[in-house]
Amino acid sequence: MSQLLDQESFAAYVEDATRRAGFAIEKREGAVLYVILRGSPLRCDLAQVYRAYLSAPHRLDAIVRAHLDALRRVPPPPPELTEKEAAESLLPILQRAQWLKQLGQRSVPPVVHRPFVAGLVVTYVFDFPDRRAYVNADQLDQMMSRPGITFDMIHEYALENLRVRTTSRSYATHGLRDKTMIMCETRDGYAATRILLPDLMAGWAERIPGRMLIGIPNRDFLIAFSDCNLAHVRAITRQVHRDAARHSHPLSADLLVWRDGQVREYRARQ
Repeated sequence: MSQLLDQESFAAYVEDATRRAGFAIEKREGAVLYVILRGSPLRCDLAQVYRAYLSAPHRLDAIVRAHLDALRRVPPPPPELTEKEAAESLLPILQRAQWLKQLGQRSVPPVVHRPFVAGLVVTYVFDFPDRRAYVNADQLDQMMSRPGITFDMIHEYALENLRVRTTSRSYATHGLRDKTMIMCETRDGYAATRILLPDLMAGWAERIPGRMLIGIPNRDFLIAFSDCNLAHVRAITRQVHRDAARHSHPLSADLLVWRDGQVREYRARQ
């Protein structure tokens, strides 16, 4: 095919090739193709495939074959979890509010969330052994259809699940007196989210002199330290800024403070 295809023509071409390969198509919305696999629609964003085509138009057939091969390699869905297993897998996870806006531009149900501080929101996931699935509005409605169940109760349940997963081995203490630091770096995606556990934060604050400042530059790191040593505060502040810019899953480049039993935005003393 010598003439360069625009995105709509390319998507139609891939859709036709997918049908001819024996796959059932539910629908196509622009560059998004919904292929029925094992009774459920799989969302295929052909815009990404189209970019590959634009970089090498002469490889159109090879690109389409790669798309079809990827569909054939999609693994079967995992077995259904019991109701108890699903309930125990519900966890909170922090995200930037900006992430929600980006997600809203896609054709997916709205993700359930509640505001936190510093431009962050609390979202919720089912943390399955092989994947992490965000709780959407439809699923929340289903959970709240039971008598007496409220969003606050679901939030507290998710916090309790996180609390159960948090032990003294989840964090480490370094330094002495006004250089005391407590760090959580669990690499499970929930290190920073442990800032939502008030009993944990209150326990840390008792071990740190002065006010307890907190940094959560990315999802996999949480640090708490004293505001008494200004040089130490400045050094950690710089590191939090760097980590928020360099690491994946960034959260906040700004420090937070534990005050009156709550996490609040921090304003440095002048």
